[in-house]
Amino acid sequence: MPAIALKTVLMFASALFLAGAKPLPAPDLEKGKKIYVATCQACHGEKGDGQTFVANVLNPPPRNFTSPAAKKELTLERMVRSVTRGRPGTAMMPWKDNLTAGEIRAAAAFIRREFMELRE
Repeated sequence: MPAIALKTVLMFASALFLAGAKPLPAPDLEKGKKIYVATCQACHGEKGDGQTFVANVLNPPPRNFTSPAAKKELTLERMVRSVTRGRPGTAMMPWKDNLTAGEIRAAAAFIRREFMELRE
């Protein structure tokens, strides 16, 4: 098969694959807020700044989502991974056995919108 024909076939196959791909549904921010309040707020605080009674006994302290460093360092993917697997060397436990992937994504999206003021 000539190289140009092979290239055309590969491009067509890629287009068919992408046409059938369904994008991830948008996270439910209201659901994310409920999950945050129930599972995250005790450590990360009502305002996402990590200023809680619990933070006084945790070393290192919980992440302050309102800081410029958090906005720079925390991608959605990293946040989802941290919540799913936990963070070694910190009090952040893995939540993969307690929350679904969609719930974790919703909580991370809520944090990013509400505390990090990111519009994605």
